[in-house]
Amino acid sequence: MNRTEFNEIINASMDRVWDVLFHQYGDIHIHNPTMVTSNYMHGGTKGELHSVRHCKFSEKLFLDEKIVAVNGSDGFKIEVVAHNLPFVSEMSAIYEVTAVAADKTALKMTSFNAFRPDIMKYMMRGQMAKSLRKHLFGLKYYVETGEIVTPENYAALHKAHS
Repeated sequence: MNRTEFNEIINASMDRVWDVLFHQYGDIHIHNPTMVTSNYMHGGTKGELHSVRHCKFSEKLFLDEKIVAVNGSDGFKIEVVAHNLPFVSEMSAIYEVTAVAADKTALKMTSFNAFRPDIMKYMMRGQMAKSLRKHLFGLKYYVETGEIVTPENYAALHKAHS
């Protein structure tokens, strides 16, 4: 399993970051510009242990992610339980939040991926990392401004705020 770590400093309270990241788990599409839509599954209405969200990247590509572990309000682990992404055999991630100051939070995301055939990891790793960086930029921007990040406005926002 490949392991990649991403870190982001978000200029907002840890409670605000946790609220968007965890409590609004099923609404990831409002800050992840790689997703067209997302929604809770199985009658879920909020992020909690065993919540599952369905995420669509396009009309054809999707994944379903489940919260499988929660560490208070400091972090949680998700596992992909279904998907149709080419060459991907397994995916999971751990999100961890730490208060740096009253209005500053450190977010660490550790992503775990496996590919089939295994050699595809050399081709897919960069593409996956690029998508996850977009996700974390979108999360940071949304938490700090309240403005939705979409595939259409991502490039301009990223250029103006990076």
